[in-house]
Amino acid sequence: MIADRSIVRAAHIILASSSPRRVDILNNVLGLQAEVIPSTFPEDLDKSRFTPAEYVAENAKQKALEVYSRQRAKGETRSLIVGADTVVVRDGAILEKPTSKDHAVQMLESLSGRSHTVITGVALVYAPSTAHGAADEAPHVHTFVETTSVTFAPISPESIGAYVESGEPSG
Repeated sequence: MIADRSIVRAAHIILASSSPRRVDILNNVLGLQAEVIPSTFPEDLDKSRFTPAEYVAENAKQKALEVYSRQRAKGETRSLIVGADTVVVRDGAILEKPTSKDHAVQMLESLSGRSHTVITGVALVYAPSTAHGAADEAPHVHTFVETTSVTFAPISPESIGAYVESGEPSG
């Protein structure tokens, strides 16, 4: 638990994502003024090698490490890099962000009137300092996962269509 948010607000924080929701949480809800540098990590991990919780934690870690590596190459190692990943899990299968409007409709129809789990992994990556203030080679990496059970009421095709047309499922 962070007892003094002023210390966190004084840190240079980089969000390794362009997710509007994540930017809003860090900057507007928490008042942290995080800089946004989207990760270029391809998110192509083999899902069969991970539990869903391990999968989001590893994706979040790899996103943050990719941005950390770019910052380090520029000689910038004083930032806290925040990476995150979220998936929906239904019947044990990981459902990622829909790839098209048709895919979004299909996914929402499959969740309508059912329960599923939303899992978010977060990774915090930063350079440790030596006694002389220089950054060590390997960064510190801390990950954590939050799991939420969600139950949808039945959703009408009209409501699904309106929601998909809003663009929200692809954000």
